[in-house]
Order: sequence, then C-alpha cells, then structure tokens
Amino acid sequence: MPSPVSRPRRPATLRHTLTATLALLAMAPVAALTLGTEGCPMAHCDGRMSDLTNAVGPTTAVAVSVDRTAPPAVGGLGCVSNTRLVACTGGGDPALTSNLIVYDADGNRLWDDGGLLGATAWKSVPILGSDDRLIAADQDTVLMADLKTGQIVWQVPSPDAASPISPVLAGTQQDMVLLASGAGSATGTPKVSVLDVASGTLLDSRALFDASTGWVYATYNTPAVVGNRAYVLASAVGRDARGRLYALDICADDSCGGRGKLSVAWTYDFRGPSNASPLVVGSRLFFDGRNSSGGGVFMALEDQGTAPSLLWQASFSAKFAASAAQDPRGGFWVYPWQTGKLLRIHPSNGTLLQTVDVSTLLGAAPGYYPVTAVSTSTTDNGAVVLTFGARTKGRSNATPPYVMAVNVSNASNGSLLWSYQLARNTAQNVPTGQFPVVTNAAGSKRVVVRGGNGSTAFVGEP
Repeated sequence: MPSPVSRPRRPATLRHTLTATLALLAMAPVAALTLGTEGCPMAHCDGRMSDLTNAVGPTTAVAVSVDRTAPPAVGGLGCVSNTRLVACTGGGDPALTSNLIVYDADGNRLWDDGGLLGATAWKSVPILGSDDRLIAADQDTVLMADLKTGQIVWQVPSPDAASPISPVLAGTQQDMVLLASGAGSATGTPKVSVLDVASGTLLDSRALFDASTGWVYATYNTPAVVGNRAYVLASAVGRDARGRLYALDICADDSCGGRGKLSVAWTYDFRGPSNASPLVVGSRLFFDGRNSSGGGVFMALEDQGTAPSLLWQASFSAKFAASAAQDPRGGFWVYPWQTGKLLRIHPSNGTLLQTVDVSTLLGAAPGYYPVTAVSTSTTDNGAVVLTFGARTKGRSNATPPYVMAVNVSNASNGSLLWSYQLARNTAQNVPTGQFPVVTNAAGSKRVVVRGGNGSTAFVGEP
C-alpha cells in the first residue's frame, strides 16, 4: 500500500511541476501503463467492457466511510479501483471542488486534481494502473498523474472541444490510449483519437465521417478495445436513429501508416440509438439498438475480420440503459428500462436464461428498477454476484434508493446478499456509475458507491 500523498496545489503550481516533469520525461521514457487484473469493471480494467471485477466482493454492507463532495457537483460515471486505491470523477466548479479524487480503501482522501479538470470530467472514468498512475480527461484536457509522487506526469489539450468519453488503453502492449468524444456537445466535432501513454502525444484523431451522406457519427458510450481493434457504437449527429457500429484498426507501427493511425475495418448499420457500450467475448459483439416501436433490441455480431455477420437479434418492450454484464457461467445480464427486471441472455441465440425481479428481492412494493451499470463479482465459494443501483420513478419520490448485491447462482430468481440505503429518498441522492471492489491493508473488502449529488461511499466489511 503506498503511503498517502499530499494534495496538489492549485493549477499554477501544477503547471510548474508539469514543466519539470516533462523535462525529465525527455530523458527517461515512461513505461506503458499496466491495468490491474481485478477490482474495477468496464474498460478501466477490461477493454472488452465485460463489467467483470474479477474479484470476491464484500459479504455485508456497512457504511465504512462517506465523503460528501462540496456542491455544486454531479455524481459522474462512477469510480475505478486497482484493488488498493480508488479514483472517482465528478463535475462541478473547479474553484469549489476538485473533479478527480483519489481515495484509499478506507475512504480517506489521498489526492485530487486541484481544479485542473472542469465540469465535464464526470463523463469520463479514469484509467488507474497497477503502478498507481492514472489517466483522466475533460473536454479541454487529458492528463496522467503519478499517485505515488503526487505529480502530474503529462498534461495535453483535448484533441477536440467535444465532451469526452472514458479513455481506454489500446495496443497489444497497452502503450496507447483511445479517447472518443461524445455526441450532444455544444462545441467541437466529436472525434476518435489515439494518444501515446508515455508522453500524451497525439498520434491520430479523426471524425467518423460518412462521405456519401456528409454525416458525422458520435458515441454516447465508452468504446471496447481488444488489442489493436476498437469497437465504437455511434449514431449520426442529430439523427439518433441512424446507428452504426464501427470496427477501427489502430496501427501498431510504420507498416500500416504509422503507430496510432486509425482506419475503418468495417461498419454495421442498425436502428439506433444505442445506450450501451459493446461487450466483446472472443470474436462476438453484443450490443443494443431500438425497434420501430421504440422498444429495445439486443443483437450479436461475429467479427469476421474484414466484415461483420449478424448472428441473432431479440426484441424487447423497453429500451436498454446500460451495457451487457458478462456472467462467468455463460451469457450476459441486461435490463429493459424501468421494467424492474434483470435478464440473463443466452449468448448463442438471445433466449432468456434467468430473470431477477428487483422489488421482490428488496421485499418492497413493485416499482424498483436498476439504474446503473451492473458489476459482476463472486463470493468466496464462486457464486456469481451482481451489484447495481435501484430506485423508483420520480425525482422526489419518498421511497429510498439502494445499492444491491444479488447472488444469482443459488436460485433462478436470485437472492439478496446485501443492500445499502443510499439516501432517504431520490430527491436527496441516487446511485450512479459502476461498483469497483477495493481491499484495505487488513483484508476488508468494500464496494465503492458514487451518488448523483457527488458523494462517495465505501460500503462493505468493517
């Protein structure tokens, strides 16, 4: 466990530190970033966007620590762990609150960005390496910090002025960063960009532009990356129903135009928009779209290298709001929006394998539904556990919001392992993001819960 490092001073001092650090970088190259093998779900530990934490989670839900960020702030997409440290992003006024905060496993603040990142930082979850370096972004800045020293390693301008989506490591050596800008930005043309991990140097940046229609495509979600191939779920800007999955190749060396150069391997058009990131399992991709009545469609494609092949698609009554979460036993979990059900889907044909009713597990009246990503962990004996946030409809509903951990291995409809009441009602707070697992020096395991009002709770074993 690294010793706590001091909080950096405000941007002027950080800029001075940056200059000195960059001079050192010119003399000594920084190694490629290595991701932890467990603790954090989604692209920040697994570029396949599997939602697997690859970790044993806590068996109870004691609120060990709650950090209530000073307003104004928004909760963000959640937090990321390397099993020892946790990094969380939010979005508020940098003069009043930092938008990137690092904690130890007991919920103690160790470091913050000192106001470097602005209000759009909440749209990106950082990458946190096993060596305690992290990469984070807002619409103006991309930076790397070394948490062991408290120093900014590099800081570069964002490749475009559009809102950022979470960065993802790329390349077989994990020596590049893929950063996609999202749709809905008031300024800037959304692009997909590749940066060098060691220096932050921009290697390539391009808009997903269709010359035949003149449309630019942009994503609402984090791309999936496997080695030198990236998958971006996008919609034509201003035409959300025009969905398109891009398979992009990221060049490794001069043989294909230069390291980091992007090229389109293939595209697949579908009825959008998609509210998920693609899940990649082997050569198969699983993602959502819409049907003509506004309901949701989940589909599976086979990546054949130079072209895709549709394997199956299944239609549902409601749209989807989160990526598919891989089940280690096989299949994946999704939830149609506000139906109150979690569904485990067969990966080969899209049929239903298992159903979990959220209100029933809570012992509450009907009306609770999942509202966050679903993070997959296990128990000591290997049972599969789904952790997610749940609430009822309405911005000021009197019913409390919860974070739930559900054992889905011991019964077809699951059993509640634990629940944590985040607030008295949804006007006070709601759960957001994803749920990394972190372990303190004594071996106590906690799940990190980000609230929509900016608070961060460490929930688990005392």
